[in-house]
Amino acid sequence: MVGALMPDAPARFLVFSDGSAIVNPGGPGGTGFVVLDRSRPAVRFGGTRWVEDGRNPVTNNRMELRAVLEAITELPAGEGVEVLSDSRYVVDSLSRWIHGWRRKGWRTASGGPVLNRDLIEAIDARGRELRIHYAWVRGHDGHAVNEVVDGLALAAARGARGPGEDEVVAALRAEGFLRATGT
Repeated sequence: MVGALMPDAPARFLVFSDGSAIVNPGGPGGTGFVVLDRSRPAVRFGGTRWVEDGRNPVTNNRMELRAVLEAITELPAGEGVEVLSDSRYVVDSLSRWIHGWRRKGWRTASGGPVLNRDLIEAIDARGRELRIHYAWVRGHDGHAVNEVVDGLALAAARGARGPGEDEVVAALRAEGFLRATGT
């Protein structure tokens, strides 16, 4: 469920996510995410390398969706979550197009099957347990946290070490999500 969050009551959890595929399609691919719990504050971040994705080819869009799923999987039910992604595909799939796809039996406007339906349905099922809102952030435009999740996803795809805790915390501070004292 995509629920509107009250403007004067920010979501408890702020999620940034990104995905990357070195060869699209074909991979390898990677995910990257940062989750900020505004109530503590506490930060969780990470990424996963994908060489295979079951029957599906590793694609950038699948990695983008997988990053969202990885980020929201362990969040407590009933909480508000704002997911920020530089992927219009992710934001529009999960907040706009999904409703029409369901009505049309998971067919696109041109009549073909919806790609990545398995991941979209998994995110939607988890999202129904949360109060979730999806928002787009411009990619590669200097947004420090978006740059960090891009780095996490690219590093995961390459099998390399990505940004660490210091870089994640610095990015959150740079964007005003954490104060310099760590709160």
